[in-house]
Amino acid sequence: MNLEENFIKCRDITLNIIEIVKKEEYEKLEEIVKQRQLILDDIKIIKASKEELKKMYLQYNIDKLEKELTLEMKERRECLLQKIKGSQRRKVAVNGYNSFQAKAVFLSREF
Repeated sequence: MNLEENFIKCRDITLNIIEIVKKEEYEKLEEIVKQRQLILDDIKIIKASKEELKKMYLQYNIDKLEKELTLEMKERRECLLQKIKGSQRRKVAVNGYNSFQAKAVFLSREF
C-alpha cells in the first residue's frame, strides 16, 4: 500500500473514532484504535522524506482531526468523571442516612 492510501485510511478511521466517541459507543473503540495504530505503523515503515510525510499529514487534515478527537475525548472524560463523582456523593449520603449512628431519635424521654 502506498503512502497516500495509508493517510486516507488513517483520516477515515480517525473520523470514525470521533463519531464513536460522540455516540458513546466505547465498546467498539478498542478494535478501531488497533486498526488505526496498524496503519500508523505502516506509514512509519514506508520510506518517505519528512517533507512528504508532513505534506500528506496536512493535506488530509489529520492534525485538525487529531485535535478534534483529543478535545472530544477530554470532554467525554470530564463528563464521565462528573457522573462518577456525583454517584460517589450520593452513595456516601445514602450510607450516612442508612447507618445506625445517623438514625434520628424521636423520643428521648419516657412518658
